[in-house]
Amino acid sequence: MNQRLTVCLLLFIFFSAPFASAAPPALELKSGDRIIFLGNTMIERAQKFGSWESVFLRSFPQAKLSFRNLGWSGDTVWAESRGIFDPPAVGYQRMIKQINDLKPNYILLGYGGNEAFAGKAGLSAFQNQLQKLISDLKPTGAKLIFISPHRYENEGAPLPDPKSHNQDLKLYADILQQTAEQGDHYFVDFYSQLIPEPKGDPGLEWTTNGIHLTKGGYERAAGIIAVDLGLKPIELSPAVADEVTRLTFDKNREYFYNWRPQNITYLLGFRKHEQGQNAKELPQFIPLIEAKEAAIHSLVSSH
Repeated sequence: MNQRLTVCLLLFIFFSAPFASAAPPALELKSGDRIIFLGNTMIERAQKFGSWESVFLRSFPQAKLSFRNLGWSGDTVWAESRGIFDPPAVGYQRMIKQINDLKPNYILLGYGGNEAFAGKAGLSAFQNQLQKLISDLKPTGAKLIFISPHRYENEGAPLPDPKSHNQDLKLYADILQQTAEQGDHYFVDFYSQLIPEPKGDPGLEWTTNGIHLTKGGYERAAGIIAVDLGLKPIELSPAVADEVTRLTFDKNREYFYNWRPQNITYLLGFRKHEQGQNAKELPQFIPLIEAKEAAIHSLVSSH
């Protein structure tokens, strides 16, 4: 093969091959950074256990980090659970405004689990709305961390065999991974790693019903987050770890009361003419939350 032909062939291969997207830089958190957890039931329930927050705190023990959990059970990329008495589109806009007001540096997104019930037919709509959500979050300047839905755990009769639905979940997990890679976003693969297949040790329960993660399930997921994001969390003594978990639970509960009070319709909604004057108490949770965050930082940084 002559030299000219060789050069032409190399140029053809170079320009015809798809360009691989660069991987995002190593995750480096610094004091003042805020991480928002946004998404569905898996995200909302994470605030009860604190293991996901802990893995970030223990990876950057000297950084004063803050976390805000905006998960909403049953939610989708359309914010279908957030409308309350308004259409989902109104709840979606409220969500975007709330995120902007919180000024996040990172947003961890957990979607695809509920959307997967639409199967293959729903993939295009999911992908389009996911791109819209990414676009609407872009003004925050926050870096995005996508987590995939996990496989359902086969609990046996009388619960149904999840094999067929798991195939649909895989389709949505793949979309999330492709979107993350194309957009230089971070990606955590729960689908392939979180729920063992076959189940393995029957004494280890990763879910309560095949779907919702147990405490152990969330801890296993935290380990996957650490590996996939290249984190190196330190170990806390059992006493300190228990106190951090307690403070995290209390802090998250107070933030939940701040933005999702049980009487939200009376305080902030269409019946606020009855009790709206009491909405002034909602910001009073913030100093309580920040005091607990300071105590958490003190405990973690002392190790």
